[in-house]
Amino acid sequence: MARSTVHYADSDTNNTLKKLHNKLRPAGTPVQRVEYIIELLLLRIFEVKLKQDQEFRQLRDLFKEPNDDLLFSSLYTVSNKQLLPTINEKFFPFYAGILPHARKVYKKTNLSQKVLDQLVLIGEVFKNSNFTNNVKSGNLQEIISLVSEINEERLLKTDLLGDAIESALSETGGTKDLGLHRTPDHVRQFMVGVAAPSFSDSIYDPACGTGGFLFDSWGYVTEAIRRDGLWPGPKAHPEIAAYFKNYFTGKDAPMPSAEQAISFYRSGISGTEYLGVIRKMAAINLYIRGLNPSNIVQGDSLALFNAAEHGNSKTTILANPPFGAERDQEAYSNIWEEYPREAETTLLFVKLMLDSLASGGICAVVVSEGFLTWDQTSARALRKMLLDESRLKAVISLPQGVFVSKGGVGPKTSILVFEKGGRTDNVWFYKVTNDGYTMGTNRQPQKGCQLVDALKLYDSYVRKEETPPETKYSFSITAEWIRVLDPRIKKRIEQDTQKEFSAKAARENRKLEKKIKKQLKDGKIDQLEFDSKLAQHEEIWRSKTLNEIAKRIEKAHLYSFNLGNYRSNLSKQQIDEWNSFFTGDKNHSDLLSLDEKFDRLQVCSPDNAHDTLAYFDIQNGLEFDIVRQYLGRFSVEELKQNNHLAELQKIIESSAKYPRVRLGEYLIKNTGKIKPQNFPETRFRVLGVSNTDGIFFNETKYGREIKQAYFKVKPKEFCYNPYRVNVGSIGLNEFDYDNQIISGAYNIFGTDETELHPEYLMALFKSPQFLAYVNDKAHGGVRMNFKYKYLEDWEIPLPPQDKQGDIIRKIQSLSSFVAQSQMVSTAWRPQLPDSVEKKLLGDFIIDSLYGISTKLQDEGAIPVIRMNNLDDRGFWNLDDMKYTDNDLPESRFLQKGDFLFNRTNSIDLVGKSTVADFDSKISWAGYLIRLRLTPELDPNYLKYLFASPKYRKMFRRIAKPAGGQANINADELSAVKIDYRPLEEQEDIVAQLDNEVNTIKSLLEISKRRAKDIKSAVNSIWNE
Repeated sequence: MARSTVHYADSDTNNTLKKLHNKLRPAGTPVQRVEYIIELLLLRIFEVKLKQDQEFRQLRDLFKEPNDDLLFSSLYTVSNKQLLPTINEKFFPFYAGILPHARKVYKKTNLSQKVLDQLVLIGEVFKNSNFTNNVKSGNLQEIISLVSEINEERLLKTDLLGDAIESALSETGGTKDLGLHRTPDHVRQFMVGVAAPSFSDSIYDPACGTGGFLFDSWGYVTEAIRRDGLWPGPKAHPEIAAYFKNYFTGKDAPMPSAEQAISFYRSGISGTEYLGVIRKMAAINLYIRGLNPSNIVQGDSLALFNAAEHGNSKTTILANPPFGAERDQEAYSNIWEEYPREAETTLLFVKLMLDSLASGGICAVVVSEGFLTWDQTSARALRKMLLDESRLKAVISLPQGVFVSKGGVGPKTSILVFEKGGRTDNVWFYKVTNDGYTMGTNRQPQKGCQLVDALKLYDSYVRKEETPPETKYSFSITAEWIRVLDPRIKKRIEQDTQKEFSAKAARENRKLEKKIKKQLKDGKIDQLEFDSKLAQHEEIWRSKTLNEIAKRIEKAHLYSFNLGNYRSNLSKQQIDEWNSFFTGDKNHSDLLSLDEKFDRLQVCSPDNAHDTLAYFDIQNGLEFDIVRQYLGRFSVEELKQNNHLAELQKIIESSAKYPRVRLGEYLIKNTGKIKPQNFPETRFRVLGVSNTDGIFFNETKYGREIKQAYFKVKPKEFCYNPYRVNVGSIGLNEFDYDNQIISGAYNIFGTDETELHPEYLMALFKSPQFLAYVNDKAHGGVRMNFKYKYLEDWEIPLPPQDKQGDIIRKIQSLSSFVAQSQMVSTAWRPQLPDSVEKKLLGDFIIDSLYGISTKLQDEGAIPVIRMNNLDDRGFWNLDDMKYTDNDLPESRFLQKGDFLFNRTNSIDLVGKSTVADFDSKISWAGYLIRLRLTPELDPNYLKYLFASPKYRKMFRRIAKPAGGQANINADELSAVKIDYRPLEEQEDIVAQLDNEVNTIKSLLEISKRRAKDIKSAVNSIWNE
């Protein structure tokens, strides 16, 4: 888990809290600073309650002489020098013993139980309080002044203590030191609205933190009676506040009786918190609201649970337990006898909640997305319990940006809602993509909060055991879809187990038969007993086999709560077409189990399959897959002979391979622009994006050197240039430097990685479908501008997570081969040792001739070799030929064995050479020189010489500038001294290098095929 990304305190209070932390910085760690702030806030809160709370009026006499200078406001007049000793020596000791002080003053008057409980809390908070000398008196006076500035309404009606902690969490180390996982207010309020607690409930949070769920439940309960708009408060999301105002209007919740009120005070709201400092804050939050602070217990909820005392005792549980927390003890058999050593604490907490609930009690709990599909046996068993021992009402998926940690975006989460008792019939799923706040580390309110829509649907339908209407974000499935196991898996388990146990039984049977044959022979048993023992043995193994099959089948059940995976990817139109095909045929199909449907289908011939297929519900992904597999058995000819099957096959083939989704629902936009010049001495790593290399490291600069605003970029975020994305200027960042930034002109975003792998999306960005979409959307202006909104609106195929992983691995494997092949090919150069003998090339030239200078065209009668048709290794590249229709003399045609030299090119490419290995009517262009050589010099040997690093370096040295390029003329070429060898040695070297070249060419040919495979893999995603 991680901290909330939403700041709910008003800006003045937020600023005050930040100033308090800064002033107290010399006093110690974030934890120590939070404790100091709590103590000062509590002193002020106590004085405010003394003024405003009627039940506290009786304590006013306690602050007459000699205690009249022991209220927080009296600190305003204490001198700087005396402030620290006054707090440590007068205030803290007095408030640590406030209960006995109060009893002395009110000897004849009984203090109310509520006041007594709260005085006990105050004494507990100040029992060991002491401001260290690190809190300087000068600073302390400013700190007292800052505390006094906080509005009284904020003190009494919000989670000010939680906000104080949030300030600490914003600092490095704060989260780790405090161990706090704060749930955002709007999520808490949503969950409270779902649970709808009342005065008759016993409300509990086993991991209560500062008590947010508890005091929000109190706010809900009192708002239902008073309807005065005090909850959820002025800082709530406006749409959530409007929903609750409308919700409570017209609802006439009765005022609780005195007995109910006392009972609720004593046990109606309770929680457990592991950390003492956090438990203290939760108790204070209850004290502020007049609730019983002693109901917050410190300790390990899991260790404290006692089934006899705590089981079936709560009617409402609201919680956000820690994910992946360290266990305090090796085993929790009190929580789960079958899995006492379960390491995943989320499972233990949810099990505790299920056991703590009374029959009919409701729980709303935040879990990591992994909880929905974890594969370990304990996770499967717990999900089965939630289905079979409770009514799992809802799985509500939250967007990934709701929680964040210092390391980046926190885990994807969901809310489970379940009611103890009964058995689950249907489960409602709702996907929240807009929780009412912008994404990023400093989230701001925005319109369209889907939590309101989810609350309306839950209250109008789910709470009444009715099915909400299906929308883009909302659907329901029958729980049987979750419980059922693919019959094909069952068949495989049965076959494998039968085979395994038959072999074991046969071995054991041979041993038994050998033994009892001897007994029969010795007369110890008769033939009847002999036959009986063998029959018993056979029956035992038959029973063992059946039991093992049942165990393995049960173990194979995942009971996944990833509800979207249970639905087929067929469109509504396809489902309607399928159903209309069977109009009037479906009679009591719900009476058939999937196993029965599957068994019937296995023995169906094409002629009589119609009636059996009519029983299948193709909205169910599993049933659809069975039908698809069945229809896929038949050849085209067989389908032609059975028109009804051909028609059904046509319906399902029209489906997309994977469901299409709007990309924006899975993106997290980076809005973290900074001005580097505000950090003048910080060294920033500046990144860039190219259409060939993706994101690359460009340069390092000090902040003072950078005037414009830049984005801070995280690993696995995408960056693209909206003006060049059409030429591939988009990349996935793999760098993880400190202070890495990129131009503010780019668009930066990440993905919800629990649903969309970044590498999978990168593959889609490289597809022609994306380029076509970009070009379609970005036209219309003088300059290309592919806006982020266009990107959000792009619809992509979205396979399940595991399938995305398979696709990524396949593409990465192919891409790795292509890249390595290209690298080997590009790096290859012929390596030839120096010869003893050197000779002038001119000694071997019979004839040299420059190429034609006529204008060339894309089509024509005669192909013409240009300098682009050969590379610096001597390889041909004839994919891009030009032509001429001019009549050319015979001397202008290449002969097999002619040597071509590139006389004019860039300084790096001048001197490229190759040999004509064909005998056809082909000419050459003007920047090439054709040489014909004497038999003493093998042209292929010369080709390899000129492609070697030594000669490439020499050509760069001797080439002369010519019109912005480099040139080596025929005379200069003739004057080149070459490494000469006898012809037999030349031929041996050529044969050896030809073998290397053939290997390289084979590698390149395979690389081309792999590149086509990559294209096919990407196209198959789009079902193209």
